Amino acid sequence: MKRLVYVIAMLLALIAAGFHFTMKSHKGSGGKSLIPTASAAVPDAANPCTFPTQMAATPEQTAWQLFVAATCPANGSQVVWENWIEQLNLYPASGQTGAKLNRGAGAKRLHGSPLAHAIAANVRAQAVELAPSEECNAMQGPPSNVVKGATICEEARLNPSAQAFVTSNGYQVRPGQTKAAQQGTDIEFPAPGVELKADWIPGTDFNPPFTCNNPPQGVHVETIQGKCYALAGIHISSKLLKNWLWATFEPQNLTTNINRCVVLGCNDPWGSTPATSNGTFTQQTTALQSLMKQANLAPEWSNYRLDGAQTDFGTVTSPTLLGNSVIEGDNVGMDLKQASCITCHSVSSIKNDGTDGIVTLAAMPTPPVGPEFTPASGWIARDFAWSLGLACPAVKGVLQNCTSPAGKMKKKKSK
Repeated sequence: MKRLVYVIAMLLALIAAGFHFTMKSHKGSGGKSLIPTASAAVPDAANPCTFPTQMAATPEQTAWQLFVAATCPANGSQVVWENWIEQLNLYPASGQTGAKLNRGAGAKRLHGSPLAHAIAANVRAQAVELAPSEECNAMQGPPSNVVKGATICEEARLNPSAQAFVTSNGYQVRPGQTKAAQQGTDIEFPAPGVELKADWIPGTDFNPPFTCNNPPQGVHVETIQGKCYALAGIHISSKLLKNWLWATFEPQNLTTNINRCVVLGCNDPWGSTPATSNGTFTQQTTALQSLMKQANLAPEWSNYRLDGAQTDFGTVTSPTLLGNSVIEGDNVGMDLKQASCITCHSVSSIKNDGTDGIVTLAAMPTPPVGPEFTPASGWIARDFAWSLGLACPAVKGVLQNCTSPAGKMKKKKSK
């Protein structure tokens, strides 16, 4: 009898120990939690350079977890996202699936803004071009402190999960996407997928100019192809939600970002004190300071702020808005009161004959805001990913010239 009592006592102790381990794992010990929960804050505090696998308590907290993981130190002076594939390297201009996906370290990483080119082409009655022919494009909404003809450059990168999804399904070429449209199969990325867009402004284009030896305070700068650039805007989108999580960031600096938060205001109840602002500088919360310190980020990243996070569309009369004063403002020249990342990206689609949804977006009188776009019959949604529009070969005369990643825009035939 005593032996039976002893065995039962040991079993109860093991069960209690197992429960304790589960709870500890759930709180961030690094072990696998046996109690799944949608509200857990991931990644755990012990490894902030691990990307979250589920939403944290708020969209803003999740946005910062993504930002920190993406800007953790990587190879040499580069950060993690700079080692992801750039979209022009993922979608081969030749349209051949056997083409090399990465052009190597010497490849150009910067190009013009596809959105800026699409809107400008529509205004000038030209065919839309998704693979801009210029390394940089002229600012369509230049701020007051840049020289005449100031330029801005962009790069857009997909993390390994998003890249693998595109290539494993053959979506890096137009026929793969067209086949999906013919089958009526909406394209859907996996939950770990992340896309990041970065906008860079040359130091020479500011008045007064600056160099990377004497950069603006609290702004990340890099010398790219022999020229000093300031990283003035970052968009991050994550497939942790069905309709993605959308977040945009800017540095607090009156040289590179004089219009930050002026139009829409900023709202970040998790990372900023005060939570809301309209162009004034704010302080980091203790939680964000701790997260960045544990990740060992370079000091300038502490001066970047979240403009806002977006997870839903809103309505026709009360749409949700999200835009970056540099990416949509300086670069595209967009009125930020017409900026909605989630709605604009919902237009990404493809027809069963290979026609790309960029023609639909370009035909709209103003950028779409409010409810989600619904593709017409014969079209499928491409899960909010405009990068898929770079897939070649394109329908002749409808999209960009696919003979090279820098194809010239084709003028529409006059009627």
